[in-house]
Amino acid sequence: MTFKDRINRYLAYNQARKFKALKFNESTAVFFFKVIPYLLHYNTPELPGYIKDGKDESPCGIHLFNPRKAINRDIIQRYFPRFTPKSEPSKTSKTKNTDSAVKPLIHSLSTIGSIGSMAQSAKSDCDYWLLVDFAEIGPRGLELLGRKCQIIENWAEGHGIEIHLFIMDITETRENSFASKAEEESAGSAMKLLLKEEFFRTHILVAGKLPLWWLIPPELNADEYQKYVNELPVRERVNTNNFVDLGYIAEIPKAETFGACLWQMNKALDSPFKSVIKFAYLELILGSKDKNPLISDQLKRLVCFPEMLAPADKPLGLDDIDPYLLLARAIVNFYQTEATNQRRDHLIRASLFLKTIEGMESERRSPRYADHLKTTMRLMADWGLFPEPIRHYQNFRYWRYHDLIKEGRQIHNYLIATYKRLRWYMRAFAREGIGLTITDEDIAVLGRKLFTFHQKKPNKIEYIQSLSREMIEQHDITLHIVRVKGQDIFAAFQGCLDNQSVINNQGALIKRNTHLIALLSQMIINGILTSGTHLYLTKNYLPIDLSDIQALAASIIETFPPFDLSHLSGRKLLETERLIKAMAIINFAKQDIRGGKNIRSTIITLNSYGEYFIHDYETLAQYKQALLVLLTQHEISRWNKNLVVYFPPQKDLHALKAMLEG
Repeated sequence: MTFKDRINRYLAYNQARKFKALKFNESTAVFFFKVIPYLLHYNTPELPGYIKDGKDESPCGIHLFNPRKAINRDIIQRYFPRFTPKSEPSKTSKTKNTDSAVKPLIHSLSTIGSIGSMAQSAKSDCDYWLLVDFAEIGPRGLELLGRKCQIIENWAEGHGIEIHLFIMDITETRENSFASKAEEESAGSAMKLLLKEEFFRTHILVAGKLPLWWLIPPELNADEYQKYVNELPVRERVNTNNFVDLGYIAEIPKAETFGACLWQMNKALDSPFKSVIKFAYLELILGSKDKNPLISDQLKRLVCFPEMLAPADKPLGLDDIDPYLLLARAIVNFYQTEATNQRRDHLIRASLFLKTIEGMESERRSPRYADHLKTTMRLMADWGLFPEPIRHYQNFRYWRYHDLIKEGRQIHNYLIATYKRLRWYMRAFAREGIGLTITDEDIAVLGRKLFTFHQKKPNKIEYIQSLSREMIEQHDITLHIVRVKGQDIFAAFQGCLDNQSVINNQGALIKRNTHLIALLSQMIINGILTSGTHLYLTKNYLPIDLSDIQALAASIIETFPPFDLSHLSGRKLLETERLIKAMAIINFAKQDIRGGKNIRSTIITLNSYGEYFIHDYETLAQYKQALLVLLTQHEISRWNKNLVVYFPPQKDLHALKAMLEG
């Protein structure tokens, strides 16, 4: 196979990945692959991302990128209606940094992560690596480009699309000294080669130079790799300036993996399925007796070096190669070996299947959904990745709450057990004098984050060890109230039930609580009860009715949007926790306010670690004192727009408000 043949196979594979993203969601794919590179290519006041500071303008321009071919007029007009063809930068313009004739400074633009793979879901954000030469753009250029990227990220967020643009230095990436600049959530020292391996394994080239790594035979050592690169211009008669050399990865030092393991525990708080796969990969790396296997090398063989596949590995069509499935298959094979004696392959299959199907759920109404689902099921069957019993997992949308929690608990238990096994590996390395790359600061950050999720505290609203929020969300919830020994007990059930069917469907029970506000709050912060949930109420004898409960739930949901624990920055976790938002609920039970002193209230608070607390107050004096503490110690008030005060509709509402303000 010639060098050009390998390039063509890579480009065909890259195009197939783009097409998968297009089939998943056409509008977001257009945004990812056409709109974003267009904005990075230009720096003009007529487009988002324009930066000019004095005489200095942001670096821009992507090598080998032709915007006139990459994006048509219809797309330009859709996103930039005020940007007419007349105002589009012309090819002959000599204005600095507004034209493709100006020297481009972005060498390559690629996505990294789940986009265009089986792992893509409706909530998948898009991370990009912008590969530049720091020496070429200088500190000032790096600052301005960073500001440009921030503006583009904010503009994309305004369109409901989450992107992250990471500016990467080619030399630092080649030398594996880039992690702290790549992703704050990686905590720098804990990733390095793992992040680079993930880039090689998952990236899609959006625009610019092709990563040279793809065209270099796998399993070379450092000297062999460099020798091969140096000889390319003569051997293959190619201009290496048309490629970007990010170096190679021979293997991932096992000392790297403990820190990465901790950070996958963090990610598991919001994305347990994804974390199971990544966590298992770390165990595969640590548990391999020989030189650890790189999935990126196997992917490279399938795409560009099929003649180097092992006899047991059959070649695949480029359309059927999926980095996520490739990783899952390697993990399942690892857990099936007698040497590991782990037999955890079922959990991997289940996590892979649920993650994949979960990602496709939001596209059920898409005309491409049926074909996409059929292709996905065929590939998983061909690769031997179906969990058993498959019908049970195919019907996950109809699972009882108990089944959802059971599956979620198994996943979290697996992560904790795997974490303990990995600690054993690390202690063994320490005894052998192998240094670890994770820092004390990393451990402190992770400890606080895991502490947040698992620790029980007085008045804390607990997180549930469940599946993802998307899977645990309920379409219908019925509330049932009973009085036992003078105490009201509130129960939430799956589905739309009446008084009798509640009694006959105890298996549909979600939660019970003597505190209705606490019950609603816990379901909301865990994603069980959302704005899309229909609430029902069986026979009721209290002053409050269904409309009161619905209105309160809507207000809590609006006040406290889902808190993404996995995006909680290390910087915030190294700071002392502080309250950041509160909601006060006054006289929800609609007590008679005559007399005025014993009026009950509840305050829900959220702190900077993502913890929620709930406190009750029996008197107006207690409530006012709590508000004073929120104001003086935490700067929480209606004036600061971080306090919501909620009153249910009731008679004497004006009098009640007057009493509180008095």
